[in-house]
Amino acid sequence: MRRFGRRELLGGAALAGAAVLGCGQKKDPYRIDKPAVPRVPGWHSGEERWVLSTCALCDAGCGIKVRVVEGRAVKIEGNPEHPVNRGGLCSRGQAALQSLYHPERVGSPLRRMGSRGEGQWKPISWDEAIGEVVAKLAKLRASGHPERLVLIDGESGTFSRDLWARFLLAFGSPNHIGLGSTRAAGVRLANLYTQGRYGLPAYDLARGRVLLAMGTDLLESSGQAMYFWRAASTRRPRVLCVSPRRPGCRFDEWIPIAPGGYGALALSLAHVLVRDSLIDRDFVRDHVFGFSAWQDPLAGEQRGLEETVRVDYGPDKTKEVTDIPVAMVERLAHMLARQGSAVAVSDGSATAASNGLATAMAISALNALLGNLKRAGGVRLPVDVGVADWDTPTADVVAAAGNAAPRIDGAGTAACPLGRGRVQAVPGAITSAKPYPVEALFLHSTDPLAGLPGRQAWIAALHQVPLVVSFSPWLDDSARLADLVLPDRLPLEAWEVVRVASGAGEPVLGLRQPVVAPLHDTRQAGDVIVALAGGLGGSIARSVPWKCYQDAVTVRLQGWLSSLEDDDAPADVQSLLSEMKEAGGWWRESADAEAGPSELPTPSGKFEIGSQVIAARMAKAPDTAKESQGWPCKGLPPWELPRFSGDPLQFPLHLVPYRPAQFVENGGRFLSWLSELPLVSGDPWPLRAEINPADAARFGLADGDQVLVESPIGSCRAVAQLSDGVGVGVVAMALGKAGVVDLVVLDEDRWSGALAWQGTRVRVRKVS
Repeated sequence: MRRFGRRELLGGAALAGAAVLGCGQKKDPYRIDKPAVPRVPGWHSGEERWVLSTCALCDAGCGIKVRVVEGRAVKIEGNPEHPVNRGGLCSRGQAALQSLYHPERVGSPLRRMGSRGEGQWKPISWDEAIGEVVAKLAKLRASGHPERLVLIDGESGTFSRDLWARFLLAFGSPNHIGLGSTRAAGVRLANLYTQGRYGLPAYDLARGRVLLAMGTDLLESSGQAMYFWRAASTRRPRVLCVSPRRPGCRFDEWIPIAPGGYGALALSLAHVLVRDSLIDRDFVRDHVFGFSAWQDPLAGEQRGLEETVRVDYGPDKTKEVTDIPVAMVERLAHMLARQGSAVAVSDGSATAASNGLATAMAISALNALLGNLKRAGGVRLPVDVGVADWDTPTADVVAAAGNAAPRIDGAGTAACPLGRGRVQAVPGAITSAKPYPVEALFLHSTDPLAGLPGRQAWIAALHQVPLVVSFSPWLDDSARLADLVLPDRLPLEAWEVVRVASGAGEPVLGLRQPVVAPLHDTRQAGDVIVALAGGLGGSIARSVPWKCYQDAVTVRLQGWLSSLEDDDAPADVQSLLSEMKEAGGWWRESADAEAGPSELPTPSGKFEIGSQVIAARMAKAPDTAKESQGWPCKGLPPWELPRFSGDPLQFPLHLVPYRPAQFVENGGRFLSWLSELPLVSGDPWPLRAEINPADAARFGLADGDQVLVESPIGSCRAVAQLSDGVGVGVVAMALGKAGVVDLVVLDEDRWSGALAWQGTRVRVRKVS
């Protein structure tokens, strides 16, 4: 692991104290004694430090260094030693200071006083707040219905999320519901079913020659975007972007595609590779299962991908679905095969349709045909840092019965046979009280009213739950309908350890440490979990036995350190934490990508085009589920034409909600610096409807017109933005702007449960 030297990083300025997690600072020998700064204990006039931490505004986990002057954070920059970003930092990371000092932060726990939504609040103490929640949860346990507690958790990869999971298991609720169905669920599941490991794949982009980017998230807003641009700056691959909307970043060629057509393009590219003998035959023979005919234990012999693409996916047959000419498909296929070190990447926007999982698996199969798995310039398996969980928590009889109840989001049922849950199903489950009533709802790091489709359904659901607790640092839309607001500390004020999903595949453990003293009477969610467990007592307290969250983190890291077989590993957990503070985390250099393919963690040990895990799951499913899902499939989950909501005569345009570079999943609207960055051109503040000039002429629209965008379920006002960077028949609108999610008709991929963000038709008309 590479670490900063003090003088190398600071040029003589002092680092934050290098004491272990949770302890005080030791005297810094480089500090010059000066007069104390009023109201900022531990700081002196003119004193500044640089503190290393980990960004929390997306899943990337970029390393940051924060300049703190007289106890106040004044600037954030990238950590040049961090393997994820190597000193780069996007606009989101730069804007994090604004959230820290935002005037609308909740300063202490709040109790609702009037009716929900009236905005009448009373500040209360943390002891009062914890006591009220404990009393309600104790009643649920006493009634024998702990499963009626639901947590919607927007975190990913943090130890806090893991502690929530532990608490819920000991309490007796299976309802730890994440936002995976809204964030590239198809890509993560495709990686599980084809390569045996759930998560976003990693890429050796620094040695790649051609990148076929299916969708724009990778280039603009995904957690892997910073890694991509860092790799591109050292040895730039040729970047080809396939999407309905041209991204606002540097690339070599844009290929417009119709929404929902990505899977058809991938399969037609595979057709050309097979037809013209361009596949890596040796690799496919030795390391791919399902290219040729194979036996499905449920459906019998399957014809395999080779025959499927030969028969069904010629470029002439897919042109109507993709809007991409035959000659273009053939050129792309030959470029991928002949350039070498070529990789096709699918992201959340490419799989945000009713055929998302099949699309992601088809794109992943394209990489297998090219033979670029676990090779230089190709695809790598996601690598976990290997931190083992705490010991198994104690689950008493009440908890065991509750954990056996079905989840309210449909995970593991016929409604979501191959997915991991559907947060969009929660409002309907609450209002129908099926499979059971929800009596307590926790919202952690999420604002479903602002960020998810079905706003009215969420409002009705929140009104129906007897106890709603929000952990939001702001009174966001969902928090305004809560009974209690227990404000979380912001990442720049709190301790956290996070497993970083590095785009390059390195195992990285990021450390977030306080760069300033907490500005308000807030508590980190981990400390609230510990307090709730202690208040409930019994087996729950025994499962969460620590005095504070920092103790829980230290114990877990101690167990992980003991398991490391590494000559360079620190001698003890205190040394590990000190090193992590000075480096901003812990990481290893990635394994040699040129080592060649090895056995994958799949049933066959190979890349599985025909997933045996899917076959086994469906073999165990009830007959009614198989019928409703249209089983049997043929090798892959059957790629189907995308489904769109709205009569094409009334709603002639396709809505493409996209995540711009400024997009923050939760709390972005509290970062006005980001809102000031122009998405296209002109005034950045208004919501803009980007439309092709041909469509604008068709509907009598001019650039800058005030327009009404209408879908089958909602409408919003916007400013027309004419752009030849939007495909014909498409209206592109930026997520994060108020009103866009209200247009999206709730639909999903029937296999994975992933939200079909791009499954809505709209119309646009000029308003006076």
